[in-house]
Amino acid sequence: MREIIVGTAGHVDHGKTALIEALTGYNGDETAQERERGITIDLSFSHMRREEVNVAFIDVPGHERLIKTMASGAFGFDAALLVVAADKGIMPQTREHLAVLDLLGVRRLVVALSKSDRVDAARIARREEEIRRLLREAYPQMELQALVPTSIHDPGSVERLREILYSLPLRIVEEAPFFRCYIDRVFSPRGVGTVVTGTVLAGRVRKGEKLSVVELGKTVTVRGIQVHGEDRDEAHTHQRVALNIDIPHSSLHRGYLLASRGYFRGFDRIDVSVRQLGGEELSHGSSVLFICGAKRVEGRILYYADARYAALHLKQRVYTRFGDPYLLLLSGRVVAGGEVLIPIRDPIRKRRKIPLLEALESRDFERAFTILLGNHRRGFGLISSQQRFAMSHDEALSVARGIEGAFVDAEGLVLYPQKALEEVEAAIRRIYEVNPNALLSPTSVVLRIRWASEALVTMVMDRLRGEGFLKMVEGVYLRSDRDAGELLVTLPERLYRTLEEGGVTPEAPYDLYEHLDWDRKQGDRALKALVRAKKVVRLDRNIFVTLKNLSRALALMRELMTRYGYLDIRLFKTETGMSRKYCIAYLEYLDRQGEVFREGDKRVPKY
Repeated sequence: MREIIVGTAGHVDHGKTALIEALTGYNGDETAQERERGITIDLSFSHMRREEVNVAFIDVPGHERLIKTMASGAFGFDAALLVVAADKGIMPQTREHLAVLDLLGVRRLVVALSKSDRVDAARIARREEEIRRLLREAYPQMELQALVPTSIHDPGSVERLREILYSLPLRIVEEAPFFRCYIDRVFSPRGVGTVVTGTVLAGRVRKGEKLSVVELGKTVTVRGIQVHGEDRDEAHTHQRVALNIDIPHSSLHRGYLLASRGYFRGFDRIDVSVRQLGGEELSHGSSVLFICGAKRVEGRILYYADARYAALHLKQRVYTRFGDPYLLLLSGRVVAGGEVLIPIRDPIRKRRKIPLLEALESRDFERAFTILLGNHRRGFGLISSQQRFAMSHDEALSVARGIEGAFVDAEGLVLYPQKALEEVEAAIRRIYEVNPNALLSPTSVVLRIRWASEALVTMVMDRLRGEGFLKMVEGVYLRSDRDAGELLVTLPERLYRTLEEGGVTPEAPYDLYEHLDWDRKQGDRALKALVRAKKVVRLDRNIFVTLKNLSRALALMRELMTRYGYLDIRLFKTETGMSRKYCIAYLEYLDRQGEVFREGDKRVPKY
């Protein structure tokens, strides 16, 4: 099935609703009946179908509601149908609707010259020239698909318009890996449960799949799907859809976003391009109503030094994507619009912001990534590239690999600038210069330089190995002037000395390895050798003491029990100053030796 979505526009009383009724047979008064019938999307939306082509119209009578509906559905418009009465011509709302369609990025236009039976051929010719001139001069980017004189009293003219609409090309839409649909209606038909309607903006959804209501952070299951009153197993882009989902309808509101889980985060500050309409000026700091899809949020507009761009400070989080069209309303009138360029809140320095916005607006992503690298000296992530740049991970990585001097961690999806590489190299050199006997792996270095990925650290350590500063033996890196055999063989001995110096309260093994500049695997290997040799005893998960220090602790515990007649945690802490963690470990070890009786929390000697 080829699905086409057409948004309708036109000045009041130019015959738009009557023309849609002539095209579809829909009279706009079926809502109550259709709610009773079950899941259906034909609620103030009409459509016509022929064989394998379906054309859905988004048409709401009345100017104010029309603007809001245009904003809600414009993401999904394949084209717009502009209705201009032949006897009246271009009127103020005609111009405003064209401006709104332009702001929302609708590029294909069909003009129906309605009520053509009321004027002669000469008047029709003049109207056609007026319309073509307006489009040519004010909206050259719009593609006029057809200009059709029509009359609802002339079935032949209606049929000609119908044929043109059926043959409209679809918008080119990326094959998105995620589903996305703004909720524009919520209702609960008797015996059905919650039903939401909207236009599928991206991706596909199948019956039984789970989606996220992103504003609520809740997951719902799609229990049923209808497209134009027909049950379907699947819905996809270019379709008006009704979804039966398992959530109370009272939890949902118009403008909520249904999407595949994990793709969208919400932010109350976004950066946008701005195009103002003629008339009332939108000044810095103005309170506005932001409309994006079916979402409407109050906020303020704050221009940058270049007024082509602005930050929107919103009263609620919005879940937008790079390139989304939006409108700004002031006192109920559309005054500006543009597209979302930075849909996340990113603390980018203001002097870099305008060049970044220019690069994003022109889709010069290599330049944009380069600017971002300059602002994020420890790298920036590409994991959210679908939301932030409208790119797949592969596309984002392809751009990243083209940036000279940068390092791309393809697995971790992080792009690092040259300064990050230099910082990591300096940190690694310091470790080996301070401790010439260090034995480290990239994994152990990442535990110290937590912002760096293992891939980045590995690359730097391999580069240092290539320069002759380091060498690698058994998966660890050591200085090239060290004897690997001697270092590895003496690890247990050095670890034993360190544990012995720690007394009865030694550090946890991983902390010891960090102080010794050892890789954890090598440290664990040495520790296990000491335990097998019975030179070290494990008291608890992270407490290992030498046998000598354990003997000292046991002797002290026995002396305390002889002196006081018992021993518990409080007494042990008071007498030794040890922490509760060590006291418990030693007392439980004493329990396992069978030397004491337990009387509540107290240990009493058997002898």
